[in-house]
Amino acid sequence: MHPVLRIPLGGGVELGAYSSLYLLAWVVAPLVAAWFARRAGFSFGRAVVVYGGALAAGVVGARLLDLFVAWRFYAEDPGRIWGLTFQGFSLYGGLVLATFVGIALGRLQRLDVWHLADSAVPGLVVGIVLMRVGCFMRGCCFGVECNLPWGVSFPFGSPAWELQLARGHLGLVQALGGAAALPVHPTQLYEMAAAVVLGAVIFAIVRKGAPAGVPFLLFAAGFTAFRMANGFLRERQEVITAPEWFYPLFYTALVAVIVVLIGRRFAAARSERHEGPGRYP
Repeated sequence: MHPVLRIPLGGGVELGAYSSLYLLAWVVAPLVAAWFARRAGFSFGRAVVVYGGALAAGVVGARLLDLFVAWRFYAEDPGRIWGLTFQGFSLYGGLVLATFVGIALGRLQRLDVWHLADSAVPGLVVGIVLMRVGCFMRGCCFGVECNLPWGVSFPFGSPAWELQLARGHLGLVQALGGAAALPVHPTQLYEMAAAVVLGAVIFAIVRKGAPAGVPFLLFAAGFTAFRMANGFLRERQEVITAPEWFYPLFYTALVAVIVVLIGRRFAAARSERHEGPGRYP
């Protein structure tokens, strides 16, 4: 856990690790996606417009979903709705809205949105990795306690330490002595690893010539399913007011929709082989 990045420039510059890595993700992810889109035959500039617009919408979508799942947090201080801090974003609200806006922007530019979506996968992987590294360095989004060899003990004063102290899992003498938190599942690293592995699998699928859109949809389905499973290992944040069944139901419904779309993409590919390509793949 290193919540502060110290850069040896001049007298030394200190930056918040979490906010810096999130900002880096928001800059690098669309550029990486646009680079892969260029390799697929798209205009780099037009791809940046689509991915950049989708990212901007994603930030709004992440806040909107967070308003629903943690409404009491905003009811206590409505100014938090418009706050420019990096607190109060729910990832999947951003991903869902970003997808719809990306499709709309691609259609407006008369681009092949399915191939464009496939090109976005490397950018998504990079963005998820950077954001989850930021979470790990800050010590947030941690998992429940475990005794596994790879369990992580966050240091004295970390969010995990504070929660365990409040629950009485750390003895007072032990806590005052500067002891670290009990080991927890590094759910941030689990999610980071899942994105990388899925990205590698998708790369292999693309090379084997899967129908356009299927690589993106498979990544979306796989990561969503993993996110649901990882949620059972992740400590529930105190600010969450949505019922515990909300996210599992949300993820299950999302995976079901994606599976249907995958089936439709394969059906469309078979149809195109027999009848020729349509105007929009």
